[in-house]
Amino acid sequence: MASSLCTKSSMTQKQEPTIDSIDNVGTTKWLALKTINYTDAKGVKRKWDVATRTTKQGKDKPDAVVIIPILKSSKSNILDTILVSQFRPPMGLTTLEFPAGLVDENETAAVAAVREMREETGYFGTADEDLQSMLLCMSPGLTDEAIQIIAVNVDLDDPRNVNPDQMLDDGEDIELTRVPLLKGLKKMLDEKSNEMPIAMLYSFALGLELGLKHGNVSEC
Repeated sequence: MASSLCTKSSMTQKQEPTIDSIDNVGTTKWLALKTINYTDAKGVKRKWDVATRTTKQGKDKPDAVVIIPILKSSKSNILDTILVSQFRPPMGLTTLEFPAGLVDENETAAVAAVREMREETGYFGTADEDLQSMLLCMSPGLTDEAIQIIAVNVDLDDPRNVNPDQMLDDGEDIELTRVPLLKGLKKMLDEKSNEMPIAMLYSFALGLELGLKHGNVSEC
């Protein structure tokens, strides 16, 4: 049986999928709907609809940044993070997320993260050079949006962070929740039944719980 399966697999002819052409369906200020005409691995011609940002600057650059705030003080053992709540029309409800925002033209992801942190939360911070992700996809079956995750360190002893003041754009209504970073994050998300957590945030919280639960297990 194993031999026949191997033979069948080796006889299957595959090729690299290719993008043949892209048709524009419609465009608004921020988004465009396109139909991708492509050839799949078996040589079959297919179509795929995709939403793309009109602000996209290239496949090798992030469209947006997601920020993990790290709030610390040298005067105490505080280690907190900040979550943002806002109404998301596509979902028809309020979501719970990390701060995030679009990367402006000729702006690095790190610079964008610090700027968006200041605008959405009011806190001044610095991008952590050791805690930055590669380019990541969000919902690849729906959109070609690429993001980068950046941790931003916030010094609570900085006088500018004593009374943080948001700098929101017109139409933005963002509420902040400050929570302990390492413990209780998942529990808090589970208890906020009236707000839907974004998948990335919940995965982060779940990962922290797994680390705390199994962190003392040695590798094989």
